[in-house]
Amino acid sequence: MTLMSRFVKQSNVSMVYESSEDKIQAKMATFPRDILFCILSRLPLKSVLRFCCVSKLWLDVIKSPEFGYLHSKKSAGDPTLLILSHRLLKENIISISPISLRGHHLHISDNSISNLVGSCSLNLVGACNGFLCFASFDHERILVCNPITIEFVILPKPGTTLPPEPLTIVYGFGFDSTSETYKVVRVSYSEGSLHGDANLKVSVEVYNLGATGSWRAVRDFQQPPYGLPVFANGHLHWLVHPHFSGADRIISFDIGKEESVMTPHPNFGLRFSISELGGCLSVVDLRKRTLIEVWVLKDQFNNYWQQEYILPVGVPYGLDMGLPRLISISEKNGVLLIWLQDAIFSYEQRTLSRKKLLISGLPSWLDWEICCGFRPSLAPLRGNLERLKENMDVAYFTSDMEIYSQPIISSQIVEYKAIDHVGR
Repeated sequence: MTLMSRFVKQSNVSMVYESSEDKIQAKMATFPRDILFCILSRLPLKSVLRFCCVSKLWLDVIKSPEFGYLHSKKSAGDPTLLILSHRLLKENIISISPISLRGHHLHISDNSISNLVGSCSLNLVGACNGFLCFASFDHERILVCNPITIEFVILPKPGTTLPPEPLTIVYGFGFDSTSETYKVVRVSYSEGSLHGDANLKVSVEVYNLGATGSWRAVRDFQQPPYGLPVFANGHLHWLVHPHFSGADRIISFDIGKEESVMTPHPNFGLRFSISELGGCLSVVDLRKRTLIEVWVLKDQFNNYWQQEYILPVGVPYGLDMGLPRLISISEKNGVLLIWLQDAIFSYEQRTLSRKKLLISGLPSWLDWEICCGFRPSLAPLRGNLERLKENMDVAYFTSDMEIYSQPIISSQIVEYKAIDHVGR
């Protein structure tokens, strides 16, 4: 076969392929959009993201805010653990990566979901459904993003001017199912008031995501909250600051009514942490050295607590028992996974078997944090997107390839395969 005949044959094959491709695209263009909407909205998120490559029509449907909202309501996924790795290259970078359980190992994916680049240092202050909420260390910037759709908004600065004296500022982020609105809560109080000042004032402000308004002051808290909150049962829950005594150590904020209440609970002493488990507020009681008890608030209205687990697992050696650090607790297919400081356990209630797990892929730099209760979603960020130019000046998303091509300024990345001291 001559060179010319080979060229003609290859050209004919290419023309046939292009013709078939055109026919497929033409058929897809006439495919009823509402039927496509209905079919895709019932599929898992992972499958939907793959179908973005099928055609421009499918991509347009999947990227539409209407589809994202519909899919998020129909396909609420299981909670996913994320690790947020903070690095300083030319700018501040937060790499958001999933964590999966493989046999006796927790594995951190080499490929991040997305990378958030900020002009200032950002700290995770809340997670709700498919959204993450960050605040800058100077409390001047608050950002809410969807790392799957790589959309984000910068909230207006809070209306309250911070006084010169040292303040403790904590945040909360939750969803009001009645109005279908996401809300950011900012709580502030003077650190000097923690030492016996009877005139302690705990100020509270609320911002409705998607609204064009501003921050609103609501009724003050009865007690000062402390640490990261847990969103469950339609409430944001915090531990009361350890400097304050009292029988009730949990303060809760009704995200719909925008009112705070003290949540009564069994006597856990001071050595306990809070988390979300199965959509409910849970408490991990760490008073006993040989047992870990897990309690769940089954009914917020009637304040009904139930002891869900009694784990014959020793509290990890070296755990700060004054302020025990629970990183995460989750349950899937009858297996409870509990992460306390550097020790990770799995416990199967049916067989009463327990295992101590290893971690692989954990970043070697110290500045990382775990995000619990994240449910990947295509839900759109409503409103405020017209402020895109201002947003771009504060933050933007980028790819892994662009990050790894930048020189490192203040951190060294060293390969890290496993944590030996976690044990087997």
